[in-house]
Amino acid sequence: MTNWYALVWAVVVAGLGLLLLATPLSAQETDARLRGLVLTEGSGTPVEGAHIQLVDPGDVVLREALSDDRGAFSLPLPPPGVYRLRVARIGYQSWASDTLHVAATSESRVLRLEVPVEPIPLPELSVSQQNTCPTTPEERRRAFALYESVLPALASSSSTADLGNLLVQAIRPIIVGKYDYWRRNGGRRFQQDTATVVVPGSLNVLSPSSEHLVAYGYAEVVQDTLTTFYAPTGDAMASPGFLATHCLRTIESDDDARVGLGFEPRPGRELVDVRGVLWIDSITEEPEEVDFQYTSLRPFLRRHLLPPLKADILYRILQGRYPETKFHAIELDESEFGGVLYFEHIPGDRWLIREWTIRSPILYYRTRSQLDRQTVWPFASPLTTSGAVLAIVPP
Repeated sequence: MTNWYALVWAVVVAGLGLLLLATPLSAQETDARLRGLVLTEGSGTPVEGAHIQLVDPGDVVLREALSDDRGAFSLPLPPPGVYRLRVARIGYQSWASDTLHVAATSESRVLRLEVPVEPIPLPELSVSQQNTCPTTPEERRRAFALYESVLPALASSSSTADLGNLLVQAIRPIIVGKYDYWRRNGGRRFQQDTATVVVPGSLNVLSPSSEHLVAYGYAEVVQDTLTTFYAPTGDAMASPGFLATHCLRTIESDDDARVGLGFEPRPGRELVDVRGVLWIDSITEEPEEVDFQYTSLRPFLRRHLLPPLKADILYRILQGRYPETKFHAIELDESEFGGVLYFEHIPGDRWLIREWTIRSPILYYRTRSQLDRQTVWPFASPLTTSGAVLAIVPP
C-alpha cells in the first residue's frame, strides 16, 4: 500500500558546477535557442547526461535539457532578463553559473561550460562498466531527444502547491476479520475501502523523493510486514537519478499519434525498480500515461516477507503437528506486478497524475500434508490500490 510522502523536487544526488561568461544573448526570435557544450574542466571531455536548468532570479526553473554524448544541449531562449544556469549530474556536486544576461537585440552564441568534477558518495549505487546500457549511440541520441521533449512536462508535475490542494479518492484493500489473518487456503480476506481526502498540493501521493528512490529502490518495509511500493511519477522520471539508474530507448506504437519512451534498470541494479513505457503524444510531445512493472521482486520478498510467513505457519497454524516442514521457493511472475499512471494538463501550464493503479505483491501459500510431513508453496499475488484526483481545490 502507498503512504502519503512529502515531495522534494531535487536534482538527486546532484551534479556539477560550471564556469560561464555572462555574455548578452539574443531573445528577439521566438524560435531562438540557447545552445552550449558541457565539458569537464581541464580535460575538455564531453559530459553526457548532464541535467541543465535555466532559472530566474527567484530560482524558478524555466527551461530544462539534457546534454547528449557530445556534451551539447539546447534550450528555448527566454524573454530578455537576468538568469542563471544550473548543471547537475548523478554522483557529483551541483553548481550554478554566474548571472546570465539575455538581451533583446544582442547576438546569440554557443556557450562553453567547463565543469569541475567533484564526486560525492552515493549509497547503494555503484557505477561500473557492467552498468552500461546495451544500446547504440544512435539509439541513445533518439531516446534522449524524446526524453528532452517531454522533460518540462514531467518536471512540472512535481507540485501544485501554488494552485491549491487536491481532492483525492483512494481505493485500497483492508484486512477483514481480527482473528482470520490467514485462511485455510493460504490467503487473506480483504475488502475494498474507499476514502476521499484533501491532500496538500505540495505532497506527492505516489512516491518519496527521487534521491530516496535511487538509494533504496521502489519498495520498502515500513513496519514489520507492512510494505510500500512506489511508482515512477513525473518528477521521479525527470530527475538525473532516474537517468543514472535506467536505460532509455524509443518504442514505436501501432498508433501513429503517440510514441513510447521505454525504460528499464541498468544492468546490476538489484534493488526493487521499475521498467516500462512512457507514452507520449507524438504531435504535442506531451505525456499521456506510464505503464510499468516492478523488477527484482524475489530478493525483496524472500528477505522481508517470507520469514514472518514461515514463522506464522510454523508456530501458529501448524503448532508442531508436523515435525518436518518443507518450504519451496516463492512462486512469482513479475509481469503481474506494476501499474499505470495517467497524466493530465492543468491550469498554470502544469501537469499532474490524474489517475493511477498499482498492483503490489503479497505472499499467500498452499500446503499439502502427508503423514508427519508438511509441504508449503509460498506464492506472490497482486494486491491492487488505485486512486484519482477528483478536483483541484483553490487555496
